[in-house]
Amino acid sequence: MELTRRKVLRIGGLALAAAATGCATSPKQTSTGTTGTGATGAADAPLVVASSAITNSLDPAAALSNVGATFTAQVYDPLVTFGDDGKLAPALATAWRSIDDRTIEFTLREGVTFHRGGAFDAAAVKANIDRLLSGDPAFAFRAGQMGTLSGAEVVDAGTVRITTKEPDPVLLNRLVRLSITDPAIFKEKPGSVASGTGPFRVTAYSPAKSIDLEAFPESWRKSETVKKARVVAIPDPGTLTTALRTGEVDGAYGLPPSVAAQLASSFTVKPVTAGSCAVLSMIGDVEPKLRDKRVRLALNLAVDKEEFVKSGLSGYGKVPNGQLLQPGFAGYDPSLEAFPYDPDRAKALLKEAGAEGLTLNIATTALFKQQAEITAGYLAKVGITSEVVLQDLSAFISTLLKKSETPLIYWQTDYFDLRDIAGVSRFGPQPEGVQKHVDDEEYVKLFAQAAAELDPAKREETIKAMAGRLHDEAGVVFLAWPETVYVHSAKSDLKLNVDGNVLLSESRKAI
Repeated sequence: MELTRRKVLRIGGLALAAAATGCATSPKQTSTGTTGTGATGAADAPLVVASSAITNSLDPAAALSNVGATFTAQVYDPLVTFGDDGKLAPALATAWRSIDDRTIEFTLREGVTFHRGGAFDAAAVKANIDRLLSGDPAFAFRAGQMGTLSGAEVVDAGTVRITTKEPDPVLLNRLVRLSITDPAIFKEKPGSVASGTGPFRVTAYSPAKSIDLEAFPESWRKSETVKKARVVAIPDPGTLTTALRTGEVDGAYGLPPSVAAQLASSFTVKPVTAGSCAVLSMIGDVEPKLRDKRVRLALNLAVDKEEFVKSGLSGYGKVPNGQLLQPGFAGYDPSLEAFPYDPDRAKALLKEAGAEGLTLNIATTALFKQQAEITAGYLAKVGITSEVVLQDLSAFISTLLKKSETPLIYWQTDYFDLRDIAGVSRFGPQPEGVQKHVDDEEYVKLFAQAAAELDPAKREETIKAMAGRLHDEAGVVFLAWPETVYVHSAKSDLKLNVDGNVLLSESRKAI
């Protein structure tokens, strides 16, 4: 299966990697025979962070989803990053300026070295971009994230220019996802070696199971609190919970919300915005009655969103005010109002539209089973028959990206990676033969307009117009703004960045 865009699902990415980690085990033992928090050699014991899956490759250009971002954030750096306020901030580039509508010039940070000892410079940046754009199918997913990126030009050792085929207002946002890798390892076995400029270097790697890290003393962003760390995959939630309780792991993420809620009495639980919106897509090509605004509005009124957040997300989320974007993202419109819970009006609208007794099955994947079943229960209360159709990930990706056999799809839109509406490409213009998630020409026209607008103020107004249009047309069923949940022992501390990834260099392990 080839993914050319990341716009599948945030949690779908976890499922993709989890499918490959079916034989993953709990954290492996250290050379002293103890796990992460054992007494022997405790001062040197690593900080152990676990999730249901880890990256499928040590090569960030070949990683298939952002499930690998926790690893990448420790070992690699991009040119630019998102600061704690969500705004673009310097990383390996200290400054940048637009040369023209398709070219940005970057001034690079001086004195930075890769883990192997080579110098970071403009030639290294160009080598990374040339490799990504080489046409190698292994890089198709990451290349798809880069929009119309077309190349790089070395001005001098400390200056590089990056170009696009078309004007791209979110090029800098895209480059946050371009981790600069040491060109010295490009000819070695891909995915099994690592050399970046981050605060940690890889000392051991067991594919799909664990990654051992140690602090890199020459890093430009040194780790002062953690000298050794380990990232491990424990696919089964019960096993992962046990590992937390026994101290085998210091922290975990990717737990189902209900499990995290159960741990809150004895562990520190840190929810952070997931930068996504849980929605039902309504596919008019499957059920033409969904093209009737009254039917779409009825579905929005049929679900009690407050209760959905409490029962489906165990309280780890917020009720959206009728739009995809949350506060803090460009184009969020505070004037929009949430769709109320009004089953009586929903029934009346369905009757008025001649849509009583509809059958609207919901396609989803196993990670969203509970949420989809709760939604189906609400639809049943207004007279809509709705069966949840669980699909394995490959089938669900086809349902989401190409063609659905069911009229409704439960998924989570994903805009945290770009921190921009451009991340929700499913709702934008689609190629011929690809189903529409938003069957509204005006909205799609505004989406295309925002994608080409370089003036920030004008672009933000366009995105607000998009939000207003999608709200007025009830274009999708807005269910929740989910949160990602991290759990760690009360004695340890996990520092999270604005994306919700762990920053091991700023975390702390209890001794």
